[in-house]
Amino acid sequence: MITDANEYIDLDTACRDYYGVNPVKGADPSRFRDMQAFFRGGSDSVQLTRKIVEYIERRRGMGWTPRAATGARYLFKPEEGVKLLAPVVHGQKIYCLAQNSRSHLAEQGKSPPARPYAFTRFFNSLVGPSESLVLSPAGTFPDVELELACVIGKAGRRIPADKAMEHVAGYTIALDMGYRDLQYPSGGSVDWVMGKGFDATMAVGPWVMPKEEVGDPYPLGMELKVDDTVRQKGDTSDYLFRIPEILAHLSTGITFDPGDVISLGSLGGTPGFEFGKETRKLKPGDRIEASIERIGRLVIPVKAEAPPPPAAEGTAPAP
Repeated sequence: MITDANEYIDLDTACRDYYGVNPVKGADPSRFRDMQAFFRGGSDSVQLTRKIVEYIERRRGMGWTPRAATGARYLFKPEEGVKLLAPVVHGQKIYCLAQNSRSHLAEQGKSPPARPYAFTRFFNSLVGPSESLVLSPAGTFPDVELELACVIGKAGRRIPADKAMEHVAGYTIALDMGYRDLQYPSGGSVDWVMGKGFDATMAVGPWVMPKEEVGDPYPLGMELKVDDTVRQKGDTSDYLFRIPEILAHLSTGITFDPGDVISLGSLGGTPGFEFGKETRKLKPGDRIEASIERIGRLVIPVKAEAPPPPAAEGTAPAP
């Protein structure tokens, strides 16, 4: 986690230091070994984090510079030396809601769906705050949308709506990039895999904010900029289906696991539905800035996919 001094505390190391001074029978010091273990701990992980931070800051205020029990690393890491990856990389499933905001439905001229309408992504598409969204030469109309995403902390199946929030660990910012020309091929069909499934096309981060810190997620202000030009602006009260209803619907036949992600969908203002405006297409060098109230700000650059290496002399290209 990051402190006010623009540095990070290594919670895995800090937890071991904390339990070394404050032994607790049966305590598991590996709670912060990876994000999935943290999510699995639910609100207990959040409470333990608070205790550890208070302990570190209290001792630091006394002039103590803590060092890892192993002597191998310092607890404090300067921000410029840390590369932030996607905070949900060890999850199993990603669900994205389509047609889930009133403003987005209005600009498409569509009627609201009768139930939550979702498509799937896979973890090959994820990038984190220190990475880039990557443009593939296979698509000609790249587009990006800002979405609120929730992260599952407690496993479950057939989850009733009134119990759904017990299964949510927290929230993060999601940037859903895709290719409108591949998503909507001729014939009127929708191809979610080609439109939304490419490598490095979904950014999440910069962290997962625990639900206890966010409170009620409706409304939260949302804004998307590309090179300082506002593309989307609104709030989460625009969402048609909310988390309890979505999770209850999807878990009818799906077991959710800690680290799974549900991205709630785009607000209105999506540039991809304005075909013909070349200036709206993403291009290499663009800078995407997304913010959601009480969660944070995610800034992601856009780059072109690197060309494949030249084939060695005398060899044929792969089929």
